[in-house]
Amino acid sequence: MKALLHTYATSTGLHVNYGKSSMINVSEERICHLATTFGCSTGVMPFTYLGLPMGTTKPKIEDMSYLMVKIERRLNGCSSLLSLSGRLQLINSVITPVTTYAMCTIKLHKGVIDNIDRARKQCLWRGKDVDKKGGHLAAWDIVQKPKSKGGLGVMNLRIQNDALLLKQLHKFSSKQNIPWVTLIWNTYYQNRVPHASREIGSF
Repeated sequence: MKALLHTYATSTGLHVNYGKSSMINVSEERICHLATTFGCSTGVMPFTYLGLPMGTTKPKIEDMSYLMVKIERRLNGCSSLLSLSGRLQLINSVITPVTTYAMCTIKLHKGVIDNIDRARKQCLWRGKDVDKKGGHLAAWDIVQKPKSKGGLGVMNLRIQNDALLLKQLHKFSSKQNIPWVTLIWNTYYQNRVPHASREIGSF
């Protein structure tokens, strides 16, 4: 198998980085031997691939904790040094876009969105100082309204998550020429209509 991967790398120029690879979904008696042979580590599902949790079941809240880690790193950087308008710009231009990539693929748990919103509220009203006195100057529902309607234009993550997933559903239902769309149609829905049949395949 390692020779096959070497041949593939030679012909395509795409080399496998065994140091960053993990051996998963193999019996316990073989996994250590294979990992040693390939020079990689052992792992379990779900694992992170291209910034997303990969597994056969719906991700749990703890599987999405990396989003909170990213947001906290950005909060700790400079939120305490900015004015209120600067922190608003930080939320809209830096913190909120961190979640967009994941929301294009996964329906975020309510708890995940609540935790992200808690961090965004803290950034807007208190900066990095969690002990700062004083409440919120406006309800979060008002803050998330567009500026033309009296809000601050902070994105509503629940609505944005649904909108991004609907874009993927549109690609699927219209059978656009995209590899994942073609794969799912040819594998599961050649002789059936998706909306008139039970969901099949992995989550």
